[in-house]
Amino acid sequence: MQHDKRTDIDCRQRCLIAFDLDDTLFKERDYLRSGHRVLARKLAGESGADERALFRLITEHHPRGIEAALAYLAERGTPSSFSVDELVEAYRAHTPDISLDADTERTLQELKRRGHRLVLITDGSTRHQRAKLHALGLDRFIEPGAVLISEETGGDKHTPLPFAIAEERFGKETARRIYVGDNLSKDFKWPNQRGWTSVMLADHNGINVFPQQPSQWPGEYRPSACIDNISRILEFV
Repeated sequence: MQHDKRTDIDCRQRCLIAFDLDDTLFKERDYLRSGHRVLARKLAGESGADERALFRLITEHHPRGIEAALAYLAERGTPSSFSVDELVEAYRAHTPDISLDADTERTLQELKRRGHRLVLITDGSTRHQRAKLHALGLDRFIEPGAVLISEETGGDKHTPLPFAIAEERFGKETARRIYVGDNLSKDFKWPNQRGWTSVMLADHNGINVFPQQPSQWPGEYRPSACIDNISRILEFV
């Protein structure tokens, strides 16, 4: 059997490849809709209203979907006993029904197989982001110490802190640093200033939470490269 030298990558070749989570490794819209389905099911079970109609209503009126659904039920004579706060908590506590797409799955597998250091740098609460991590099965590719969530680190991506932590933990074993994200307001400024290669995953369908309009941002906020499919990150390593 021929030996694959790529599995013997050393520090002179190994890259630190950090990924954003929402709208990079998966679509944030899928998480929102997962929560909306939970709410629609909950309200339909209590009121007898059509679950699909409630789901459409909540989704179309997001982020005021809960209020719209409660108003709809009241108008049809089946007011809900759930408060807005109770439904918000149900949304926040739900187990996300999300998954990696095939290209992302294959790309992470290949990067890990080649021996690169995979890191996650994401903003948000521990509760929500770790629920997403678990649902996506990212622990198969990213070890616990390489998961950097802003609520846990004390600094989000508007600051250099998460990138500095990644460098401190993994800088000695990696020759190059790459950050892959989607949000021009915060994903690329600090990697650019710290000498990383910044890569933006393009949103061709226009469904990301934050629109991508690089021309409207100063140069320091723009990525050094743009890719149309996450698998193209393999070309950088």
